[in-house]
Amino acid sequence: MASLRDITFSTLRFLRVFFPLVLLVHHLKHNLLGLFYWVFFFLLISDKIGVGFGLSYLFLSPEYQGNTSFFSFLLIGFSFGGLTMAFHSYSYMRLASRFPFLAMVNKPFVRFCINNSIIPIIFISYFLIRVVRFQRMEEFESWTNALFFGAGFLVGFFLFVGVSLLYFFPINKNLFELKRYNESKSTRTDRWMRFGKGNRIKVRSANKQRLYFYVGRGFRVQQCRSTKHYAQSLLQSVFDQNRVSTTVFEITTILTFVLIGLFGGKTFLDVPAGVSVVLLLTILLMLLSALMTWLRVWAYPVIIGLFLIMNMFSKSGELFQFQTQAYGLSYDDPAVYSDSAIFELSKNAELCKDDYDDYICYLENWKKQTGEEKPLMVVVNTSGGGSRSATWVYEVLRNCDSLTKFKSSKHIAMITGASGGTVGASYYRSLLLENHQTGKVNFNDKKYFEEIAQDLLNKLCFAASTNDLFFRYQSTFENSKYSYDRAMAFESDLNENTGQRLNKPLLYFRTYEKQGIIPNLILTPSVVNDGRRIMISSLGLSFLMDSASPSPESNHIQENIDIHLLLKKQKSERLRLSSALRMNASFPYVLPMTSLPTTPEIQLMDAGARDNFGTKITIQWLNKLESWISKNTSGVVILQIRDNKRIMYNEQTRSFGLFDKFTAPVSNVFTNFPRIQDYDQDELLKLIMNKYDVPIQTVNLNLRELQKDRISLSWHLTKHEKLKVLAAIQRVSNVKEFKRYQQLLTN
Repeated sequence: MASLRDITFSTLRFLRVFFPLVLLVHHLKHNLLGLFYWVFFFLLISDKIGVGFGLSYLFLSPEYQGNTSFFSFLLIGFSFGGLTMAFHSYSYMRLASRFPFLAMVNKPFVRFCINNSIIPIIFISYFLIRVVRFQRMEEFESWTNALFFGAGFLVGFFLFVGVSLLYFFPINKNLFELKRYNESKSTRTDRWMRFGKGNRIKVRSANKQRLYFYVGRGFRVQQCRSTKHYAQSLLQSVFDQNRVSTTVFEITTILTFVLIGLFGGKTFLDVPAGVSVVLLLTILLMLLSALMTWLRVWAYPVIIGLFLIMNMFSKSGELFQFQTQAYGLSYDDPAVYSDSAIFELSKNAELCKDDYDDYICYLENWKKQTGEEKPLMVVVNTSGGGSRSATWVYEVLRNCDSLTKFKSSKHIAMITGASGGTVGASYYRSLLLENHQTGKVNFNDKKYFEEIAQDLLNKLCFAASTNDLFFRYQSTFENSKYSYDRAMAFESDLNENTGQRLNKPLLYFRTYEKQGIIPNLILTPSVVNDGRRIMISSLGLSFLMDSASPSPESNHIQENIDIHLLLKKQKSERLRLSSALRMNASFPYVLPMTSLPTTPEIQLMDAGARDNFGTKITIQWLNKLESWISKNTSGVVILQIRDNKRIMYNEQTRSFGLFDKFTAPVSNVFTNFPRIQDYDQDELLKLIMNKYDVPIQTVNLNLRELQKDRISLSWHLTKHEKLKVLAAIQRVSNVKEFKRYQQLLTN
């Protein structure tokens, strides 16, 4: 019994002086920022945060050049190798001075890295387990492929770490090596010692230090030697030398990443989105480490001061004003944007009448295309939701045509909605146009689904972590120069994935819309400055602007603004459809807000900020066209294609805990936002239904009906998620709605 107590006591005493564990404790006490990085990635990989956005998928199933492969995992491993070395560098700056014995061991920084690797080793082990499990369960890969991908991660990880250590091995010196070096290079030594003398890492007195056991040469555990008999200045010189070499490594790494940004947009740099996320955090950690090395306690005040100065200059001039533009528009002579100017535009009765007459002409041609005297009019409303909505809307429209022998598309008069839903609908509409022109589109070919389902995050995230963060170079488009940023990266990816079918000006589609060959598309991105909506369409929509206000000084607010009325001189008809779709899908922070050529400059963001389903603009459209629709159609069907069912099956109202009561007032706004829109829009639908002489009905097709049906709100889908989208077509509730829709068109 006594022997067991002795063993326990000896073990505990050993653990108290085992250097890797001592470092772990010191991270908790003195290095919370470095620890936060690993906690963040642990939570992310384990699906504790970002579940709805599928953030973990960016790391567990990375894509490079459209495929998940050994090389894509090598890139992920390489990025985590960079993060690990940034963590070691930052930790060395924060903690190494507390352990003077490091000055005496062989290769002090390298030895510190080895002993500081408990957290990275635990993370890598957990990550590899998650990768293998995910590849087996979600991507349906074999054990061989899953393990092969894991090996790719390890190769990439050790590649970066190995290259880094090759830099540190020749220059990383301990006390004895530095002393010999100083004797032969005395002049240079003086420069090293003087460099940043006022901001040195202060080495803790050796009298206060224990004798630690550390992982030494050959990964053997050995006890350190006492440093009491060495002068403090000698120990200090070792840390000064290592501090400078570490800072040079950090700055070189940062500059390398920044220079890589010069090649942004190149196909070979479409690295997995997860790489860009890790890259961004690595750059920030290294930058902070370098600043703290030289500025010490002044680092945070200086950083805050720089941000305040940048903000001040950005308001008063063009410095630090990064503008994301809509491609095709002219920014040379901005239009005036004010309440009075908008009111004057809405008063142009002649132009409003011309637009109305043109639209009626389109509807007459649409009616002829159906071949019926009083056809059933179909209006498509799509919800936002990134790639899951884009693929779902495409597949629903394709299935509707398959069931009705393309009668469905002929009866669709208008398409509207938000974000990814309008991307999918626009893509399908472009295929209809291509089929009309060539007759060569096989809608049963799975390649079209794969095109719209392709990854859109890689290039976007890389641009965000390099170009958006540091600098933006100019890119030329049709003799106009635009800044290369994540908006351009996203749009170029979208156009490439969809065969350039969306990379055409609004003017290109106007002729085909007027002839009724393709349905009219209305996009309504939100104006961040004042909450209004910009209506974007190939056809003029000024008749949808409310001109009821007697004067600009009244309390009436003009909500909808026709882009062709506001930006006619800025060549609104040349606006690319892909740019309009991007503005309509500018989810906060994922895509930047888009600046329009106005004075003052206005910013546009996701249509979902005002109407995530397109219902409101549909009701306004039905209201303005009531007379023609009542006389010329047998009724209206609003085809609502949503990514989520209004009320999920088995959905329960949760009870509040103590913490929830503090967060509920804020979380209520975000959590219930879509449902609040549903409540309001249902009331508006009831009003318009009661007003119309012909019946208005709704058909609802939902992608997700159960809470557990996880499909990430993202521009990246896994194989399993794509299969879920395809499988949702066959769900019982959707099959019933498809049959009802088919019967409505037939009757």
